[in-house]
Amino acid sequence: MGVAEDNTVRLCGVIVAREALRWTPARVPVLEMRIEHQSRQMEAGAEREVFCELKVRAIGPAAQQIEVVALGSRLAMEGFLAARSARNRAPVLHIRTFELLEGN
Repeated sequence: MGVAEDNTVRLCGVIVAREALRWTPARVPVLEMRIEHQSRQMEAGAEREVFCELKVRAIGPAAQQIEVVALGSRLAMEGFLAARSARNRAPVLHIRTFELLEGN
């Protein structure tokens, strides 16, 4: 298997939905939300409009910090992708670090 750098994602987006903070049996806080990303990117020499919505999961102190951030706020996030669960292989961005961006 590769090292952590093989699965690092940086993304800016707007919080469009958030579930209630929940706690694991080990009393670790978990927060699930959806982020909407929109930007212009270069691909094959042409600029294109990019839009996507992604499920995001914050665990531990990050979950408690993001819980109080208002819906519609813009975040810069860094983390890694993992399957939602053993049965659902859809990707979820797990946040390692985040920053609230100006202009919210």
